[in-house]
Amino acid sequence: MRLSPQGRRVLGCLIEKSLTTPDHYPLSANALRSACNQSTGRDPVVDYGDDDVRAGIDDLKPHQLVRTEYARGSHVPKTAHRLAEQLDLDPAQQALLGLLLLRGPQTPAELRTRAARMHEFSSTELVEAVLGSLAAHRFGPLVERRDREPGRREARWAHLLGPDDTDTQGGPPASAGATGRYRRFHDAVTAADWDTAIDQLARDVTFRSPAVHQPYEGRLATATILRAVARVFEDFRYVDTFDEGDRAVLLFEARVGDRDLQGIDLLRFDDDGMIIDFTVMIRPLSGLTAVVEGMRAALDGT
Repeated sequence: MRLSPQGRRVLGCLIEKSLTTPDHYPLSANALRSACNQSTGRDPVVDYGDDDVRAGIDDLKPHQLVRTEYARGSHVPKTAHRLAEQLDLDPAQQALLGLLLLRGPQTPAELRTRAARMHEFSSTELVEAVLGSLAAHRFGPLVERRDREPGRREARWAHLLGPDDTDTQGGPPASAGATGRYRRFHDAVTAADWDTAIDQLARDVTFRSPAVHQPYEGRLATATILRAVARVFEDFRYVDTFDEGDRAVLLFEARVGDRDLQGIDLLRFDDDGMIIDFTVMIRPLSGLTAVVEGMRAALDGT
């Protein structure tokens, strides 16, 4: 089964909304267009019109993956997916396939974090087991495990319903504002490849820490901070991204000792695509306090 970019985006959105907002599902044409064009939880970000959404629905119809429904007393058609009937997929399988359709190849750990609103997985091992069931599906493999790429600590999984929008030039048109400049830094940090991450910093980068008032100036000072962060943070992972023009926002979660925390990396890029301004914010206060104490110890040891 090879679906068009529009078909993959529409199917992914229908899966997501059926699991996260069942009270507002199935989706009208307007709601489905809005879901396709969300700027969060999507890679790439697209700017679909009504014709694109209709093309996606039409692409799914020959595979009997969608149906049209009408609410009682309403003449507005709404669209629902038919994965349970056609492919015999349970909610856990649907959640993972939907994420792969919406965000491209991901590691089991990333999938577990991002699936939380759709389906709660108690462990990464359970995610891997469900992925295995999709790879061995009786109608043919729906996903595959890719070889670990250079610079990455974990292998990623990808769907098999068409070429990855993130890996090809023939996917749906990206939003005019989305540039993907953050991706090399994001992937290097995820892989704990700090040399590559630091290479993305401009020589005159300004780093603003959540712990001190005065900013750090220059690549060397910022690199020292980032390497200390790598020693202090545990279970660090990016959970979402926002990308617009010369700026990107990377949302992360981590642990320091017994404290869980959330934060954002605010990145601004120069004309060469290098990070020229880097601001970090962290919550809650107890997490920030643990970071300050850990960073002090790490920097004292350098």
